[in-house]
Amino acid sequence: MQKKLAIIGECMLEINLGKSGAATAAANPLNADLSFGGDTLNTALYLSRLGFPVDYVTALGDDKLSDWMLQQWHNEGVGCELVARHPGATPGMYLIETDAQGERTFLYWRDQSPARKLLDNPGNASALFSRLREFKAIYLSGISLAISSPYARECLFTFLMDFRADGGKVIFDGNYRPKLWGSPELTRQAYQKMYRLADIALPTLEDEQALFEGESAEDVIQRLQDLGVSEIVLKNGPEGCEVITEEGRIHVPANKVIPVDTTAAGDSFNAGYLAHRLSGSSAVDAAKSGHNLASLVIQRRGAIIPRSAMGLDTARVS
Repeated sequence: MQKKLAIIGECMLEINLGKSGAATAAANPLNADLSFGGDTLNTALYLSRLGFPVDYVTALGDDKLSDWMLQQWHNEGVGCELVARHPGATPGMYLIETDAQGERTFLYWRDQSPARKLLDNPGNASALFSRLREFKAIYLSGISLAISSPYARECLFTFLMDFRADGGKVIFDGNYRPKLWGSPELTRQAYQKMYRLADIALPTLEDEQALFEGESAEDVIQRLQDLGVSEIVLKNGPEGCEVITEEGRIHVPANKVIPVDTTAAGDSFNAGYLAHRLSGSSAVDAAKSGHNLASLVIQRRGAIIPRSAMGLDTARVS
């Protein structure tokens, strides 16, 4: 039986200072919360919680923290067979702090993250691509591209082209982080290639405007349509999203809530959208489901909220 969805990306350890700030953490470092997060892992985990089968594709080290992360994902029902383990490596890490409006700032330690080397070895990449052909759909983000070497990105683009030719579906979240790229021009070139390969695009208006300066929402939509994307969900934070399919375009408003922490807002929206869309729901109904989940997530601290906040039992163990 063909597997449904594979998600390629990076997950790191998360140290969350909340609103206490760096001064409090300096006085009492143990006041910080230790968890994990990463845009693609957040989406994978929330998809699994919604009952949608998903496998996560990344690389970790062989240390105890990597063991812990892998066990947590397994407990949540995320498929981990395609998680590589690199001897002597340790996962990347980031520190997160939120302000009174729920907006967040990050400090990263990720240069030696093993996920950056996932596709650098030709033999390992070939073996992984062979396994990925077992899936109906593959999801990745702008961060998945950014942490890859130029060689690995080109290998990935070639594989995705063949994957689509064989009937697979490619899903791309444009999640743009300027500090991870050498230059905006390099990023634009990579995104243009990626969007040409995408069946479903889940861009954020703010990110697209930062990368493609001067564009309006209509400009973004037209550009992606010109590149051949047939399904576009353009996210615009509290303003909701624009859903564009072959049936037309419709605005779907976001739920009105007071955010505590906007971390993983887009990631959780993507999970809610894809869980329903890939199960046969209309794009509009899927977008409503995405907003429902995102509204729960942003009312809690951290990328991954408790299962109880979603109306679920305590962490599952499969």
